[in-house]
Amino acid sequence: MESFSKATKAELLSENAKVSSAFFFGLFVSSGSYEEEGNVEITTDLTSLFSFCKKNLKILLKKYEINENIDENIQNLESFKINNKIFYKIIFKNNILEKLFDKYGLNIENNIENNLHLISEKNEDIKNFCKGMFIGCGTSSIKISQKPNEKTSSGYHLEFASKSLPLLREFAHILAQFDIFPKLIKRKNIYVLYLKDAAQVSNMLALIGANSSVLTLENEIAKRDFRNKINRQTNCLSANISKTVDASLKQLEAIEKIDRKIGLSALPPDLEEVALLRLANPEEPLSSLLLLSNIKLTKSGLNHRLRKIVSIAEKL
Repeated sequence: MESFSKATKAELLSENAKVSSAFFFGLFVSSGSYEEEGNVEITTDLTSLFSFCKKNLKILLKKYEINENIDENIQNLESFKINNKIFYKIIFKNNILEKLFDKYGLNIENNIENNLHLISEKNEDIKNFCKGMFIGCGTSSIKISQKPNEKTSSGYHLEFASKSLPLLREFAHILAQFDIFPKLIKRKNIYVLYLKDAAQVSNMLALIGANSSVLTLENEIAKRDFRNKINRQTNCLSANISKTVDASLKQLEAIEKIDRKIGLSALPPDLEEVALLRLANPEEPLSSLLLLSNIKLTKSGLNHRLRKIVSIAEKL
């Protein structure tokens, strides 16, 4: 079964999806490295990322009138394994990404704050940058239940991991513009920007355009809320049944003690009537006892008489 994180990324990289230069910048700063001879190397575990980048880069080069042969300047290297997970390397050659960024106004050599300040001026480019960040270093441990009654133990966790603290700090400032407020921690030698609130995760997915994933998540939230409500009702019902059984046993023990010691006929007529009713219906709650008799009492009044019987038994 494909993970929720992989399904979200597959949605973002669908054939019909189109992206701006800001997407490639987000991908570069989150998962790329600047190599010698002007090459940029992207490491990924997504098989569809190469064809997606190639198609959209070709569109952008044409848009900015950058005269480069896309087939010669993007290369997909053979896969390799790390801890049994398959990764791929995508190589962008001949400064092709740098030329694209320059046309947009971005500069690889500038600090991250200056570049992201430029991106944050355009709403659509913010979304594209965030999408590139998620494809590059984002992941989610959310587990989607496959059956109506299937219980999943995972929380609503979505995170971005990077060795660059300035990048994640500036990224957090961008997300704050959309009322998304992630927390930042250090985990060994990397920094992690994360969200754990279901609504915040849903807003993050909506921001990057993962609309199908938002619907899947909202459906999962609804199912979990429904299961939790049923569990609370069941627990409450169980607790009430337990209280009813305990009270009934205590009443029966008191009635049997009185019967042994002095006989039920020694009780006042109104209490004897209630005692016999309880003996005849040992498992019934008070509301049912009233329906089974002609006693003109409220539930509270019946309970009061039974407490009197228990009190008499305790004094014997």
